[in-house]
Amino acid sequence: MLSGDRLGFDSHCHLHFHHFDEDLSQVIKNSKEAGISHIMIPSIDLDTAEIAAEIAEKYNLYAAAAFHPEHLPQKSESEMEWKKLRHILLKPEVIAIGETGLDYFHKTFDPEYQRYWFEKHIKFAEATGYPLIVHSRGAEPEVLKELPESVSFPVILHCWGGDESLTDIAVARGFYIGVDGPLTYKKNKKYRELIKRIPRNRLLVETDSPFLPPEPYRGKRNEPAYTSYIIRMVRELWGENLSIENTSFTLWQNAMRAYRLHPDNRRTDIVYQYGKLLYVNLTSRCQNDCSFCIRQFEDGLGGYFLTHETDPSEELVLSSIMAFPIEDFEEVVFCGFGEPTSKVDLLMKSAELVQASGVKTRLNTNGLCTAFLNDFQVKNLLSCFDSVSISLNASGAKQYNRICSPSIDGSWEHLMRFIKLVKSTGITAKVSAVNNSGADLQRVKALAERLQMPLRIR
Repeated sequence: MLSGDRLGFDSHCHLHFHHFDEDLSQVIKNSKEAGISHIMIPSIDLDTAEIAAEIAEKYNLYAAAAFHPEHLPQKSESEMEWKKLRHILLKPEVIAIGETGLDYFHKTFDPEYQRYWFEKHIKFAEATGYPLIVHSRGAEPEVLKELPESVSFPVILHCWGGDESLTDIAVARGFYIGVDGPLTYKKNKKYRELIKRIPRNRLLVETDSPFLPPEPYRGKRNEPAYTSYIIRMVRELWGENLSIENTSFTLWQNAMRAYRLHPDNRRTDIVYQYGKLLYVNLTSRCQNDCSFCIRQFEDGLGGYFLTHETDPSEELVLSSIMAFPIEDFEEVVFCGFGEPTSKVDLLMKSAELVQASGVKTRLNTNGLCTAFLNDFQVKNLLSCFDSVSISLNASGAKQYNRICSPSIDGSWEHLMRFIKLVKSTGITAKVSAVNNSGADLQRVKALAERLQMPLRIR
């Protein structure tokens, strides 16, 4: 076994199945002791997606949600089930869509219906950038035909069974290949030769627990701790006197990139749920550097990763918003981890898109957009929203500059001008201040009263 202080990633196991009902905590403890530090739990339907998310949240693991080709919704319930699944995909611990794909071995559903659902999952991955975990059994050529030749999201071919030519096509497209316990079986020499063809940076190890146990556990229940046996076999195939630590670390990094958890390609949540509201995270840019801002201490909120290294494209923002069932929320808030008016054109397009869906919109802002927008432009911006919340945070310019460290000269005056413009439009509005920020809250309250604006202390 690997030692407990090493990094290992079981990139695919089904801890949500009843096989683990009696000893799940012990199974996870076993995995940590075996050096398997990270685990991905894909689901097969709505029930298992909920359970996988609960397990991931409880044990600090990761989950994926999708409809397996053997567990598709009935046609009469398909749209309702798809909406429910997309709600689960909003959970912070659910970071991928899977497992989905095609299964022409069991043929539980006809190929046309399987392809219909596979395409829905692919389109969701295209819209959001979520990694896609793909099941293929007896349908490897068809799976590659359905997947785009050039993708903007990671594709993980789980328990891949394609031949040499299909494998070469898959790796040429940049897909990741998952290998399981059968790699360790003594009579699987041909399979091991196939795996040797895969570039080292495209290989993932997975158990598919409780199925496909490696030697010496054939015939028994599989579990994530046994990933170490597959890692050891990969080490033998790679050769060159690689240490087990280096092999495990390379495979761990591959999985981190495949699931967009690695610093090199970390996926930032654009749409996220906090409480009962839906939020849109357009940018991490802000004109202020407030001493109390959560960005000073964290890279996200509520389990979501919200720090944009670079601002997302307009196409990705708009498609991400529409990928989720926004119509089920009373309000969509444009806030995120930066100042949304820094991206004013995209902000307006996004808000108009939400309004067209019949959902109320709210703008959370520092109110400094009057520094780069004229009065007409500000009012035009406000017309895209049903309400606005303005960060007041101080009772005067001196206090504001000390607490918020603005980069814009005359920021306090710009803020006051914005509040005046907001009041002139009649839009529902309030100001806010943060408790324990260093502001004199009594004076802030007095100012809010003079401005005739409701005040919320956060």
